[in-house]
Amino acid sequence: MLAYAYVFRRTPAQMIDASTMVAWMLVALLVPVRVQAAEHNSSSGSDALDTIVVQGDRYADAARDEQLRVAVKTALHDAPYFYDEHVTVTVRGGIVYLEGWVLDFGDVSTALRILRKRFPRVKRFVNELEVARGDSDDG
Repeated sequence: MLAYAYVFRRTPAQMIDASTMVAWMLVALLVPVRVQAAEHNSSSGSDALDTIVVQGDRYADAARDEQLRVAVKTALHDAPYFYDEHVTVTVRGGIVYLEGWVLDFGDVSTALRILRKRFPRVKRFVNELEVARGDSDDG
């Protein structure tokens, strides 16, 4: 009789599948042990910790919002290539809202670039700017 030696070659995907299966089997074996250990520790009354619940209300700081609003409005006004006459800046809870209209999409990107560069710690800028249509008044 001839003896055949079989060589099993696995592709990398099959090796990953095999190693993933082994890893899940180990997790399945270890998880119940950890749960039992947690139940054992929590059952002893002398070592139990009191539950601490922290609750807080978030109040908007009106003075900071006003300072930020003035700083943003000044930054937009001081920018040489941005016309800010029709832009309203509002700040609520540290979030800056830009409202109004600008002449083109370049002005929108310029405004957002100025604000992101000058105010990196601001949570969010909400862009509600509208771009003016290019219609002329003389028909």
